[in-house]
Amino acid sequence: MAAPKTFDFDPSVLDPQIAKHISTFYAAVDNESTLPDWANHFTEDAKFKKGAVRLVGRQNLLTQTSKSWALLDARDHTIYSVYAFGKARDEVMLHGRSNNTWKTGGKTTFTWAARLKFERQDGKVLISEYTIIVACLSAL
Repeated sequence: MAAPKTFDFDPSVLDPQIAKHISTFYAAVDNESTLPDWANHFTEDAKFKKGAVRLVGRQNLLTQTSKSWALLDARDHTIYSVYAFGKARDEVMLHGRSNNTWKTGGKTTFTWAARLKFERQDGKVLISEYTIIVACLSAL
């Protein structure tokens, strides 16, 4: 897996286990060979939303994300900031950017925000809900 991602956050608010989870989550999705590791960051019944796309279940997330690599040569996520909220501080908002290099040689960048909700299962933190809001799309 690629090196864990770093980002700004308030350590007095964000649970260290959630911070580590986010760091390895985005590193795993940036490498096609570590997509199974990425999928293991989710609960079995996780819910995903991005635009009109709605998925339920870890396996469906893995299948869809694997398909997204069919046209990609490289993907790199940058996480700028993470903000924890919720009664148990088990929800976060993120601000980030994705840089994609396509097999055709083209490049795109997406600026986005995301909301993640976490659950604890058997001592592990897992994502139960993941919503991505794409702010813009432009060619580099």
